[in-house]
Amino acid sequence: MSNHIENLKISNFKCFKELEVSNIGRVNLIGGKNNVGKTAFLEVVELFSSSDKPFDLISVIYKIVKRRQSLNQFNQPIGIELDFVYDKTKELEVSSLSKVCKLKFETVSIKEINNALPTEAIQAFLNKEFAQIQLEHIGHITSPIHNYTLFISSSKIQEQDIAVYFGSLTELSLESFLNNSLSLFDENILELKTIPTKDGIVLKLKLKNNKSLVLLSSLGEGINRYIAILCAIWASKDSVLLIDEIENGIHYTNYKKLWQIIFQASVDANCQIFITTHSKECISAFNEVQLDNKYDACNAQYFEFYRHLKKDLIVASNVEKEQLHYSLTHDGRVRGE
Repeated sequence: MSNHIENLKISNFKCFKELEVSNIGRVNLIGGKNNVGKTAFLEVVELFSSSDKPFDLISVIYKIVKRRQSLNQFNQPIGIELDFVYDKTKELEVSSLSKVCKLKFETVSIKEINNALPTEAIQAFLNKEFAQIQLEHIGHITSPIHNYTLFISSSKIQEQDIAVYFGSLTELSLESFLNNSLSLFDENILELKTIPTKDGIVLKLKLKNNKSLVLLSSLGEGINRYIAILCAIWASKDSVLLIDEIENGIHYTNYKKLWQIIFQASVDANCQIFITTHSKECISAFNEVQLDNKYDACNAQYFEFYRHLKKDLIVASNVEKEQLHYSLTHDGRVRGE
């Protein structure tokens, strides 16, 4: 698993004062109660895996905050508040054995600006490299992030994003992989097609006993999410993919099929995946496939996040697959809700 993450040490990121996660595998499922940092951990991985230079750290953290805050309850744009540090601390750090990423708030004097008057800035450190920018300019960075990690959020997936993921799969001539996988999900689905229009690309499905193509948008959210996940694995070939609340919109009877495809495709695409869930049924299906020796090459790992009562800190426990099976079948404390 070259270039894949094997361990992470986190300091002062959102709800994590100190967190260390080791024995990270190729497919990693994160469970636990609400408000124990499952989504926050995906954001940590997004920040770490997307950043090759200091300015990437600043760009990615802004993207993360904007994704969470950019719309209010009426879907209207609102201001952005940089709320990614633990308990109003001034810096955060994410590191592995070979890479150290740090973001720091500082009051600095920049000679070229405001006649060297003090100004609030965000400083970024990646190993020995350094960059800084005034906070008021954080949303205006134009340099591209070359290895941005795909993040499939828990909310409805936009058809435009699915089309982009499907484009990556098409470039690899893997349409048959998707179509075969779709038939496992629903035997009536034969093929996904892209239809160019003057307004852009429209996705349609070819169904059994139906002469006309059917709009993907006319079907349920489950099939949209299923297609997005499968395409995104190959769009993240030799890289990392993040999926928040994988079970959303997908019926529990399809969980095992989905895990089987994810386990195999992650190996074929050399894609490392981090996934969260609130569903105990989803964890059970994951563990059932995890115990199948056919998928040993996947090196799937389950992590239970919980708050340590004595330390009042969030910790992550790597639960071995046999122990996970015992807990799931004997009413143990492993839970997704």
